[in-house]
Formats: sequence, structure tokens, C-alpha cells
Amino acid sequence: MSFEALGLHTSIVKAVSVAGYEKPTPVQEQAVPAGIAGRDLLVSSQTGSGKTAAFMLPALNKFANQEAAPIGRTPAQEAQAAKARGERVRFKPAQPKMLVLTPTRELALQVTSATEQYTAFMRRIRAVSILGGMPYPKQMQLLSKNPEILVATPGRLIDHM
Repeated sequence: MSFEALGLHTSIVKAVSVAGYEKPTPVQEQAVPAGIAGRDLLVSSQTGSGKTAAFMLPALNKFANQEAAPIGRTPAQEAQAAKARGERVRFKPAQPKMLVLTPTRELALQVTSATEQYTAFMRRIRAVSILGGMPYPKQMQLLSKNPEILVATPGRLIDHM
């Protein structure tokens, strides 16, 4: 079976091919079509069996198949415009379209890195990690760009909320 046969968008198929994935793992063969169909997934498998792609690829497929949204200003651009008009700059919280919670910072970084690979040929999809051990100002800077995908550890997510 191929990634194309799973029903993934061509931009995702291209990205996984460039990332070196030749064919889906057994976990992916089962989980990706179910995820694309909108079913809930509970996947338990060995380390290295492809679970990250098994849950991220169907979610990214949904992003890829959505019509392009009208391009608006990012919160940072809005703040710049308000400042230029002499208005008081107000903080606007990020509004990610997808939240991925991970139990550890290492897994959060792994998921973010994999997501960046899978979205290499998609436009306007940004994933950021919010986790312990990273300075708050850096995280606030990442959040100010209003990422579509937020990968976080529970404790740091609560801190930002």
C-alpha cells in the first residue's frame, strides 16, 4: 500500500516521500484512513512504529483539503498597525486550530519536528511547541504569530492559559 492509496492530499504524499517514507507502516495503514474518515483513534504500538504520522497525517489532510481562508493580519501585524496609528496595543491570544498535548518536552519537540516535515509543501501551516525549559518571552513570541498547530506539555499550556 502507498500513502496515496490512504487518501492523503498530494502535498502530504510529496512531503512524506521527501522525508524518506517509502510506504505506510501497519499502524499507519489502519489509523490514517480511520482518521481521515473522522473516527476517534486510540493507538497503542511500539516506539518507532509510526504513531506520530498515524495521527498527524489525517489532521494535516483536513488542513490541506480546506479552502484557502482569506489572508488576514497576524496578531503581531495588528499590533504594529495599532502602534502606528497611535493606539494602545492590546494583547490578542493565539487561536490555534489544532492542539496536540504530549506528556514530555522531548515528545513535543519530536511531534513539532515531524509536523514541520509533513507540512513542507503546504502553505500557511505553522506548528510551534510550548513546553517547560523554554523561556517565556520566546514562547510569547511564537504564540504572537498565531500558529495553526500548537504542540504543548500540559503544565506549560496551563501556565499560558
